Amino acid sequence: MFTGKGPSMTAFTFAGSRRPGSARSRLAVSATALATALAATLVAGQAARAEVTAQQVWDDWNDSLAMYGEGAVTIGSEESGDGAVTVTDIAFTMTGEDGTVITGTLPSLVLTENGDGTVDVAMSEDYPITISSPGDASTGQEPTDVALAIRQSGMTMTVSGDPGAMTYDLAAARYALELDAVTEGGVEMPAEAMLAFNDVSGSYTTTTADMRTIEYDLGAASLDLLVDATNPDDGSTVSLSGKVADLATQASMAMPLDAVADPEMMMNGLALDGGYSYGGADYIFEVADATGPTSGTLSTGAGELAFSVSSDSVTYDSSVTGVAVEVASAMMPFPISATVAEYGISLLVPMSATDAPTDWAFGLNLTDLAVNEEIWAMLDPGAMLPHDPATAIIDLTGTATLFYDFMDPAQMEAMEAAAVPGEINSVSLNDLNLSIGGAQVTGTGAFTLDNTDMTTFAGIPRPEGAVDLQVDGLNGLIDTLVSMGLLPQEQVMGARMMLGLLFVPAGDDQLTSRIEVTADGQLLANGQRLQ
Repeated sequence: MFTGKGPSMTAFTFAGSRRPGSARSRLAVSATALATALAATLVAGQAARAEVTAQQVWDDWNDSLAMYGEGAVTIGSEESGDGAVTVTDIAFTMTGEDGTVITGTLPSLVLTENGDGTVDVAMSEDYPITISSPGDASTGQEPTDVALAIRQSGMTMTVSGDPGAMTYDLAAARYALELDAVTEGGVEMPAEAMLAFNDVSGSYTTTTADMRTIEYDLGAASLDLLVDATNPDDGSTVSLSGKVADLATQASMAMPLDAVADPEMMMNGLALDGGYSYGGADYIFEVADATGPTSGTLSTGAGELAFSVSSDSVTYDSSVTGVAVEVASAMMPFPISATVAEYGISLLVPMSATDAPTDWAFGLNLTDLAVNEEIWAMLDPGAMLPHDPATAIIDLTGTATLFYDFMDPAQMEAMEAAAVPGEINSVSLNDLNLSIGGAQVTGTGAFTLDNTDMTTFAGIPRPEGAVDLQVDGLNGLIDTLVSMGLLPQEQVMGARMMLGLLFVPAGDDQLTSRIEVTADGQLLANGQRLQ
């Protein structure tokens, strides 16, 4: 289900170690993710093949649990009859390379046939998980024990479908991952953390053929986040609370049947495609140490994220609107506040070798970044600059050819030894918009790159194409910076001479330029040859 998402990992990084940046802290995060992933399997009923009978559902759960390795999961008891299967003490134990041990137990699981071709699933409301990490004398790290629990209330789950595809319709009043206790060196640490989803509903489908495919469509009315920890060594404290509204998440995952038994095969056929959206979020945080308290708030409007991962490519696309941050600290002379109308990042990265060029992309959208006047007063005490919000938008696409499969461990050594892992074949600037201090630069263009010619432009592939640029308000900004004493006059003269070579006037404090590289290697600016 939702278990194992980023916010819960953040929570237990704070709570699980007094050294958040240490290897031990990072290990605790990874261990928690692994444990909660198994918990999600038990809760969501990750069935590979099932008919709609209780015994067949349970048999298939057993097949799925086997993917965690021989001896990793044990069953206390199993009873069947009268259309029901009752299982007790489903326990798992996993040991990391450094000796960290993760254990957990689901006390009770009951599968009951409804007589209409569906099966109801009922389970214990509490599911404890313990992460025990050994000490490290070389770093002075004490042994650490972290006690977690998955707690759900009002959970209903009904299984339907056929042997090749089972659907779980579920709902819960609350589904939470909570920190019960943290001990370090045998001493209990004052810490609490919680990640809770409220009014959860949705469905989850699994199918199995040559690959195991999992699809889900889940939502929650809200998410509550809480972290509160104290370092007993110096008395410093960290607290964070937040609420996210109207969560919705969808995903589809296909993976090899033996992916966990053979981790190197994990990416052989693995395909992930999904994302989430939310209606808004509000957070409050406070940190107190010897330097004094630091506190603040963060709020956002609607946001969304979409991703896909396969052996061929990785894509990522995120955006959030209405970001507002306020921070006050004893170390700062005044509070800091900032707002962003919209922020987003997009990526398309090829991951496999191809005979022909394949697509890539990068995008950044930072629209209307504004800060409070106290910050401007430090940068511009005479209020000579326009205090308009700043914007940075760039949209790049193109093609590239990789020489290696990035997700194939067998090719890793050759890739590391190679001078370059691939080549860029083309670049298109679809949108450029940079504005700050009353000046703005916009542009579009496209180039192809000849990677067989590295001499026309020494050390880089020969480009062919053009880019069109427009600059507004630049001379006014330069004059203002000179008046403020931030730019020496002698440097400005050289910069303006360069602008005169590359740009032509097009209006009141407006410049345009067309930079072109021809097929025979000529570099032109507005038709005038520079090379």
